[in-house]
Amino acid sequence: MTLPLQQYMQTYQDSVVIERAARSLETQCMARYGFTVTFPLAGVDPPPNADDSNMPRRYGISDPATSAKYGYELPPDSTEHPQPPKLSPAGIAVLTGRTALNPRAEKAPSTYQGKKVPEGGCQQEAFDSLGARIDFTLPSHLDHDSLVKSQEDPRVQKALTAWSACMKSKGYTVADPYAAVDLAPHSSSGTASQEEITVALTDIDCKKKTDLVRIWHGVDAAIQQRQVEQNQLALQQLKEKNSRAVKAAEAALRG
Repeated sequence: MTLPLQQYMQTYQDSVVIERAARSLETQCMARYGFTVTFPLAGVDPPPNADDSNMPRRYGISDPATSAKYGYELPPDSTEHPQPPKLSPAGIAVLTGRTALNPRAEKAPSTYQGKKVPEGGCQQEAFDSLGARIDFTLPSHLDHDSLVKSQEDPRVQKALTAWSACMKSKGYTVADPYAAVDLAPHSSSGTASQEEITVALTDIDCKKKTDLVRIWHGVDAAIQQRQVEQNQLALQQLKEKNSRAVKAAEAALRG
């Protein structure tokens, strides 16, 4: 399943290309000031929820194979989360333009050993050169708004009521799929209990019997299509800006 607004969000693959190019440019920038820095790179495999829409769990859980193993828990995170390099205070100042890695830290001196440091340090110089400082607040806000409004639609309300009745017939009293996660106790070990798995599979079975996910997604998608039409210019500009940044990143990686 996809939604209309997803094409205006930055994909995980796009973000990886931009990040890798930015890290390369940052390394070159740092070298101008005498710092030899190797930045670890993020893995290329996207996490399960690779954008703001979070389709795998947007309408609650829906994958029986995953839930048969993990219940309501998320599968183990296989995404690489590389640690930043260890830098001296001077290195941090040149990289970020601040006195610490915290973006709210005080600004560092504007020069290092007599050489002017770019505003925002090598980090900002790299992202600015790629045109990669992009604000995706608009599609994110619209995406959240469509999910809220879709739940108020009579068709979704009817399907939710049917799902709740199905759950009731199985011995579970719950109003909506987001609350179903609290029907079974969670293990402190992070491993789903058989009780949790049973609830999760019942939840998914009731979704299938009531056609909840298909109905909800249809309403959600229709709302988003109207949102896209109403915000077409701003969304298209955002999409083009992201496309230019990805192309610039690809060119930078080619050298």
